[in-house]
Amino acid sequence: MWTAETSNGYEVRKVRDRITPYLDGIILDIGCGSEKVCREAIGVDLMSKAANINLDLSDPHSLKLFGDQSADVVFSAHFLEHIRDFSGALREFWRILKVDGVLILYLPHKNFYPKIGEFGANPDHKHDFEAEDILSVIREFNEIFTIERNEIRAEADEYSFELIIRKGGVAREYAPRDRNNAVIVVRYGGFGDMVIAAPIFRMLKEQGHYVIANCSSESVFVLEGNPYIDEFIIQTRYTIPLTQLSEYFDSLSKQYNARIINLCESMERSLLIIKESDPDLWNLSHEERHKRCNVNYSEAALAKAGFTVGARPELYLTKSEEVLARFFREQHEGYFKLMWQASGSSWHKLPPFTSDVIDELLETYPDMKAFLTGGSNVAMVDWNHPRLLSRIDKWNPRQSMALTKYMDCVVSPETGILNAAGAFNTPKIGMLTHSSKENLTKYFVNDYSVESSAPCAPCHKMIYELEDCPRDSELGLPVCMSSRYMDIGKIKDNIKTIYNKWKEKQNERD
Repeated sequence: MWTAETSNGYEVRKVRDRITPYLDGIILDIGCGSEKVCREAIGVDLMSKAANINLDLSDPHSLKLFGDQSADVVFSAHFLEHIRDFSGALREFWRILKVDGVLILYLPHKNFYPKIGEFGANPDHKHDFEAEDILSVIREFNEIFTIERNEIRAEADEYSFELIIRKGGVAREYAPRDRNNAVIVVRYGGFGDMVIAAPIFRMLKEQGHYVIANCSSESVFVLEGNPYIDEFIIQTRYTIPLTQLSEYFDSLSKQYNARIINLCESMERSLLIIKESDPDLWNLSHEERHKRCNVNYSEAALAKAGFTVGARPELYLTKSEEVLARFFREQHEGYFKLMWQASGSSWHKLPPFTSDVIDELLETYPDMKAFLTGGSNVAMVDWNHPRLLSRIDKWNPRQSMALTKYMDCVVSPETGILNAAGAFNTPKIGMLTHSSKENLTKYFVNDYSVESSAPCAPCHKMIYELEDCPRDSELGLPVCMSSRYMDIGKIKDNIKTIYNKWKEKQNERD
């Protein structure tokens, strides 16, 4: 119910936790006030520090600068009651919204907030609303819509109603539901870290829990096909401000009647130091930092979930992926298939000797094919060879990760590709710089990884700026990946060992 104390001006914070799964794509926050619903939203208001666009919204026609069907989400909290022509504003909201997009309104309910003329009423309010007042206007548009949520929120500090309306299409149920013995595992971002943490879902399921994964829309693909996840809460990363995550987790726990296992930054910032976050740890001596951070990532993640063991990563292919991957393998039958990841997320994950090593291998082994993978940042790392197949910026991360299962050898710096290969029996060679074998590959099988012998390695740091690394004088790249400290000969010898084992099996078949 409304009181002078509960009317604190930050209405968006009261609703954000419940609508987070909807906040994806192009989001307009109309009448955003002093705080947008999420960082990625385009805030629209007249006099507001949070607004990206300043408009006089008292005239609905001011929204004409937005094209028809240009937004995936139109959100507005405690705004329409201030507009005389609220039906005209609703018509503009609807015009802007894409088909299958959602209109989210959070408005004061006339039975729980002082009406116009009553004590405590906002003198700027032009209307007293209940949900039916809004729905009756939308029905006049004569377009298909689906009500996904129509709820009165009058608990604690709330005095509003919450409407979520999908334009056309079929309703998707995002509303939280109670689940017996539910656990929500939270992990945003970090493709490779997600693979490392994946055994937690299986282990919780084996304990009899209803398992919910709360992850970002950018990284949910890693968990695709995982049979141990009962439900997903998917949201755009940073939808909830970092300073409000604790309150968000409390809200999730109450909504789902669930225990929260927070894996955010279970590796980064704790075992992989970020300069801006922990300058004191960043500046520790190499020996002190190694003593503190030389902890296995899997064991650290599982410990947060209450387990006292570690496990190798887990990645589950869908049935269609298995079929396509087997077809890929058949296409290249008779060849030793080497996947080489050309880059990672930072400078010390960029092996400068890639082309030299691959060329030598292909000349030495005529029945070898090399598949070069990586993102658009290394698209120029490409050269001609009849048995070199560049898939840089062609295979997406999910495809590359899935195909590690069907390669004969995977070579990679510390990336999600290496971690994905760790989920399978595929022989793999990690080129380790900021992490040790103890950190990363302890539970891998068929592991032939090589640690850099640079004095600063393993640095246990997240290196985003080249200036933060000691650099090789010849190429200007981090010394840990230079030929002086990364044992290229050992990498080639390990590939030879793996190749010879493969060749023996080929000969046995013949």
